[in-house]
Amino acid sequence: MKKLKTQKEPYLKIPAHVLNLTKIGLCEKVLLAHIYSFGEKGCWQSNETLAEIFMTNTRTIRRWINKISNFIYLKNPKGYYRTLWAKSHPQVKAYVDKTGRVPGRKASADMDKNGHRLGRKCPTTINNTITENYKRTIASPSPLPAGGQAPATLLYRRDAATEQIERFKARFGRAAGFTPLSPQQFERRKAQQLAALRAAEQIRRAGQKA
Repeated sequence: MKKLKTQKEPYLKIPAHVLNLTKIGLCEKVLLAHIYSFGEKGCWQSNETLAEIFMTNTRTIRRWINKISNFIYLKNPKGYYRTLWAKSHPQVKAYVDKTGRVPGRKASADMDKNGHRLGRKCPTTINNTITENYKRTIASPSPLPAGGQAPATLLYRRDAATEQIERFKARFGRAAGFTPLSPQQFERRKAQQLAALRAAEQIRRAGQKA
């Protein structure tokens, strides 16, 4: 009689180095161990699937992943093929040491495994050099339109603008040819208006008494 093969029950193993981490909580350690169990293939499960496994919600899963971000490699974080690898897994370490790049990242065709361009001994740098001719070149301001044209020098242009503003302020709210009253004329007109106001008040009171 043939012996029936017993199917091994899957379980989650938490490595000692994960359990001894001090900067994350127990829930984050269990999630990190779950990612660790996928090895070199990486954990491709979505936040929704992980939320069902850990009996929580996707927001909590995102928070846990952020807390263990220093211990994992992450590919395509917001895409459909999001994948997570545990940095401490021996297969993942061997892959990084062999290829010189993290899992899920393709090397450029013109780059070697150290990130150097082929034929060069050092990483490429961005050339931000600005020539001295460009530094010394200062574009002169364009002249003002015809009819109010002033010299292109900034100092003269400022004085011209200030004078124009003062002329506008002097005419603001006044009719053309307006001459301001002298102090004597102002007092005389003030007395006339007060007298007219008193007379109108007396007439109003007389009408009320009648």
